[in-house]
Amino acid sequence: MVIPVQTLLQFHTLFNEGGEADERAIAIVGATFLDEILVKVLSSFLVDDEKESQKLLGYDKAMGTFASRVTAAYCLGLICKTVRDDLRIVGKIRNRFAHELMTSFDGDPIRGWCHDLRWHEFSMMMKAPDGAKPRDIFQVGVNQLISHLNGHAELARARRCQVDNTDEGGPTFLR
Repeated sequence: MVIPVQTLLQFHTLFNEGGEADERAIAIVGATFLDEILVKVLSSFLVDDEKESQKLLGYDKAMGTFASRVTAAYCLGLICKTVRDDLRIVGKIRNRFAHELMTSFDGDPIRGWCHDLRWHEFSMMMKAPDGAKPRDIFQVGVNQLISHLNGHAELARARRCQVDNTDEGGPTFLR
């Protein structure tokens, strides 16, 4: 259940096109795409029953928000603490752009949050260069999270939960 190449290319066009996309779009699109991947990771891990899984993952359900999906993925052992923390930072940045009219990657607290992102340092084995702009750090961080989580969907499928069928046919005393 890896994200199709065409979808990744569409995301790339929206998210990585130099200075063309405005900051608000970058913050919201990046978090939205990560949310979609988290749904794929979680649904790959949960029992193979889409109707029941949607009762957890659907909008306004127990795992229906970005924050609850991040927590669930971490608590189920599907992501590490660094990825969890970076996803939470991305969520805070998205919320700030979504709910405050006058905000920027260069302003506080967003600038600081961007510098707090860490997963890309592990995945790329280097820190952001001196003088890197917060927007650039955010974009690299989100791209690295997407690459990492996209592979996790298949890993989660390998660990998929199984339905307990010991009661198939009803309770023993009723058979």
